[in-house]
Amino acid sequence: MKNIDHIFWDWNGTLLNDAWLCCDVMNGILREREMPEMSMERYAEIFDFPIIEYYKRIGFDFEKESFKKLGLAFIDAYEQRRAEASLFEDVLVALDQVKALGLGQSILSAYKHDTLVRLVDEHGLNDYFHDLHGHHHIYPADKAPQGKLALENLGVDPSRTVLIGDTVHDAEVAEELGMQCIIIPGGNHPESKLRGLGHPVVTSRMEALGLLGLG
Repeated sequence: MKNIDHIFWDWNGTLLNDAWLCCDVMNGILREREMPEMSMERYAEIFDFPIIEYYKRIGFDFEKESFKKLGLAFIDAYEQRRAEASLFEDVLVALDQVKALGLGQSILSAYKHDTLVRLVDEHGLNDYFHDLHGHHHIYPADKAPQGKLALENLGVDPSRTVLIGDTVHDAEVAEELGMQCIIIPGGNHPESKLRGLGHPVVTSRMEALGLLGLG
């Protein structure tokens, strides 16, 4: 890990500690449909992108209820409870450190863009980020297109950027775009799924910065 000009942070599960909330909200939807609930371990094992594949693994029958309807039910329930999720404890320290060094920071997220903008503002983080890049619909499939656009807008060499995330998909996006990548377990994917991807796996945001020579 070297020569970094810009850091792209994932949001859900990387900066915002909300995987537990996603699991709990989904269990509420499952209870309403008299379907088996998930443990946090089960959630982390089956969560995936595109999100429709995750819903299939849960066991939803789209002939009985459409993916669109189920997705809206999840979003509505999550939005009602989103204030229950907080930032990981070292997030502000890490963001302050990068800002003090004069490096650029952005968020690259599968979250709906307008909601992402509102949440970042609610958490008082606006001053840390050059830009926020979320999806413009509620059914996230792939973060690579908005990542490519972000790189073009910045005019930076992808190899001099790093994507810090918590899922296999973050590693896939980084590889597709030619970015460096660091993975932090404890969000939406367990360490067992993240080892062996060919990217460093660390335990915290500050450890990630240390690996970049910024800590």
